[in-house]
Amino acid sequence: MLSRIRDRVNHLMEPTAKAFARTGLTPNLFTLIGLLVGVVAAFLFAYGLQLWAGIVLLICGFFDLIDGAVARVINRETAFGGVLDSVVDRYVDFLIFVAIIYAFINGRLAEVGFLPGWAWGILAIFGSLMVSYTRTRAEAAGSGKLDVGIAERGERILILAFGALIGYTQYAVVLIVILAHLTVAQRLFAAKIRLS
Repeated sequence: MLSRIRDRVNHLMEPTAKAFARTGLTPNLFTLIGLLVGVVAAFLFAYGLQLWAGIVLLICGFFDLIDGAVARVINRETAFGGVLDSVVDRYVDFLIFVAIIYAFINGRLAEVGFLPGWAWGILAIFGSLMVSYTRTRAEAAGSGKLDVGIAERGERILILAFGALIGYTQYAVVLIVILAHLTVAQRLFAAKIRLS
C-alpha cells in the first residue's frame, strides 16, 4: 500500500534528495548507511531499549527512501542499485527480528499470545521473507509489478517502529506475523489471477 503512495509523492522528496545529493555521496552509499543504521536498531532491540530502537528504525526507513530519491535526482538509477537495496532490506529485516528473538529469550520483552516470543520472531522473519519472495517469483513468471498487499516492507517497518516507540514491540511483532502472511496470500491470489 505505501509503495503506491510513495510512487505518487516522490516529488515531495525531491528537495530533501537534492540536499543529500549535494553531499557528493552515492545512492549506494546511502543504502549502506541505512544498513549500518539498521544494525544499530537491531542492537537496541536486542537490549530492550524499545524507544531508541523505534527512533533508529525510523531513521533506517528514511535511508531506505532517500537512496532511491537521490538516485533519481542525479540520474544514477541503476539495476545494481535496486538489487543492493533489496539485499540490504532483507539483511536489516533479518537482523532486527533476530535481535527481537534475542530480547524475548533474555526476558527483555514480555511474552504475548499462545506462542513463545522466539516463535513469533521466527514467524515474522519467515513472513517478511515470503512477502518479498512471492513478489519476486511472480514477477519473474510474468505477473507484472506485484506490489499488492496490506503489509509490504514500509508498513511492517512503521508497525514495528511505532510499536517500539510506545513500548509494545511484542504486540507489533504479532501484528506483523498476521499481516505478512495475509500479504503472501493476497499476492498468491493476485498472481493466480494474472498468470492463469
